[in-house]
Amino acid sequence: MTSYVWQRSLAALSALGGVLILACWLLTVFTPVPVLVPVAVVTGLAVLQYLVGPRVVEWLAPARELERGADGYLSDEPVAAIVARQCRLAGIPLVRLGIVEDGDPNAFTFGRTRRDARIRISRGLLDRLNDREVEAVVAHEIGHIRNRDFAVMTALCVVPTLMYYAAAGARSSDQSGDNDPVRLIGSAAYLLSELALLSFSRARELGADHASCAMTGDGDALCSALVKIVYGMGERDQDLAARVHALRESDEKRAARRLARRESRVRAVGALGIASSGSAPSVGLIGPELPPERLVRALRWEATSPWARWLEILSTHPLVSTRIAALESSGLPGAPRQWRGARAAARGGPGEWVRARGQFLVELPVYFGGWICLGAALILARRGPDHYDLGFLAGLVTAAGALLLIRAVLRAPLGTPEPVGRLTDLLDRLDAGPLGAIPVSLRGTIVGRGGFVTSPDLVLADASGTVPVVYRHPAPGGGILFALTRAQSFVGDEVVVTGWYLRAPHPYVELRTVTGAEAGTVRCWLFAARYLLSAAVLLAGALLFVCAP
Repeated sequence: MTSYVWQRSLAALSALGGVLILACWLLTVFTPVPVLVPVAVVTGLAVLQYLVGPRVVEWLAPARELERGADGYLSDEPVAAIVARQCRLAGIPLVRLGIVEDGDPNAFTFGRTRRDARIRISRGLLDRLNDREVEAVVAHEIGHIRNRDFAVMTALCVVPTLMYYAAAGARSSDQSGDNDPVRLIGSAAYLLSELALLSFSRARELGADHASCAMTGDGDALCSALVKIVYGMGERDQDLAARVHALRESDEKRAARRLARRESRVRAVGALGIASSGSAPSVGLIGPELPPERLVRALRWEATSPWARWLEILSTHPLVSTRIAALESSGLPGAPRQWRGARAAARGGPGEWVRARGQFLVELPVYFGGWICLGAALILARRGPDHYDLGFLAGLVTAAGALLLIRAVLRAPLGTPEPVGRLTDLLDRLDAGPLGAIPVSLRGTIVGRGGFVTSPDLVLADASGTVPVVYRHPAPGGGILFALTRAQSFVGDEVVVTGWYLRAPHPYVELRTVTGAEAGTVRCWLFAARYLLSAAVLLAGALLFVCAP
């Protein structure tokens, strides 16, 4: 890895090193198994993942891989020349490039070594970014390969797994409770190792951004690409949309469906240059050196809501505003100029700032409080009736039920869905969050499924952009069943979606119902399961109060 990545991840790597030492000590002192046994098992699993992982990813995200020649790819795909050029500039062998025929804008890198590296780019990304932005994204993925960070990430995953086994061994070695402090230390260390691993993941993303800016000299293109990818922005092929609509109006629904399904495969002339100079068409600037207002507005929630920073700690990727700020301060010749100051421009006014913080302070205890109270009640119950007062236990369970009910109401309010004209209009809603949901009704076309064959989620698109539609089933395996049996039938279909708009930190819609012109209707009942769970916990608390002396 480069010195930039090492500097960004020094604290995370130090924490992982400390956790590794603690895990080995716990295994040595509190378990009868020699420390080398779990170390060997966990290392073996990591090696297996390293060897088999690329095959699994290829199965999950099927792609059309472009054939390689002596000097480049034997393909007329414009992105092929861009990837070949960036490989030469980075001094690495020509990577295995695949095009994922999916409307979700995405790109990712995986593999074992530089010679075995693979890059996958979705058709949705190519359809929505211009030439400069595509090159910046490709250079970002090449940066991952050049830094070898995907191999380092695989190795570091050993530490949390080993810490988990060490903490589990400390718990099982003594049921009397004498080692409670040690078990708490082990659990805290496991949590620390997971957070440190996430921190390293964010550092490697910043390192790849740094590499992209250094190789292309165009940090502005990377900034606009990140906003469009994360927030589903960018114009679609309007000519194709018009032809699909005309066919549907003339009752040629079968032909329209076939044409819509080919949306992510058919390339329009100049598709890589949908927007010129990294900006969206027909959108004025908010300043002489700032990007279009619509793109800046996409950052308002990140710059205003305290939830954004909180959720960033639990994410594998930094916030877009964090990535832009890191590029601004990089000192590279290609550091952003057009996007300089965009984070400050996106910040909400004083009134919005106060409301966002007030909402956060109310939602934070509700978000975690129910599960904390329920977990504490279960821990007390396991210790036996001699270790707790039944009235206190009943209070904990009742508090858990009440907080879970409030959480369910905030998470899935049952009011009339609000019709949304354009998907990008949702980005203006600062009142959305991981708990503050907004009931919405959306219209558009399903253009993909996130690129994975087992993904039950859908990608909804209209003329303004895209938004993920998340399908969550209350029964185990229900999501996979929907993915394998019904999800694909919605791709290419014009649909009406009702659900709840949330931010976590990226925008998405949790599905309630989706109705397609030809695919029919599917309903999701997770919201009902949340209400039923909270009611059951409340009832359990009431029964405990009745039984309490």
